[in-house]
Amino acid sequence: MNLQIIERWEENKLKLEEYFKTTKQSEYSNYKDIVVKLFELVIVDVKNNWSGTDNFDVSKITVIDDGYYQGTQIFLIPKDTYQPSAEDYIVTNTYYGSCSGCDTLQGIASYDDDLPTEDQVTEYMTLALHLVQKMKFLADSE
Repeated sequence: MNLQIIERWEENKLKLEEYFKTTKQSEYSNYKDIVVKLFELVIVDVKNNWSGTDNFDVSKITVIDDGYYQGTQIFLIPKDTYQPSAEDYIVTNTYYGSCSGCDTLQGIASYDDDLPTEDQVTEYMTLALHLVQKMKFLADSE
């Protein structure tokens, strides 16, 4: 795990929690939506930029998903820079299933699009934490 990513999580996770509490579940009904919000609210810090370099560009997230009803989604998130190099990407991933019994996100939502319950917010935060724990740079710059 990257120390900067963990620091951002600790500093900003309450912003994500507030988002989950006040936003209908239909707004984050897939894993990419959650990854985007994770970067917008937790990882990217507009005031302090990422270590004095460019922030990440969530509009250019690449999702690799070679599964059908179940599989793994891999998310590549580039820094907001001209022609990013391998070390300018963060990668994270999640496994998904085809039903609420085998898919974390479907299980949390319980096929409900309204505001989440407190328990659901806790589960969404756990899902986001797992995405953070899996985050790493695609390549080291050293």
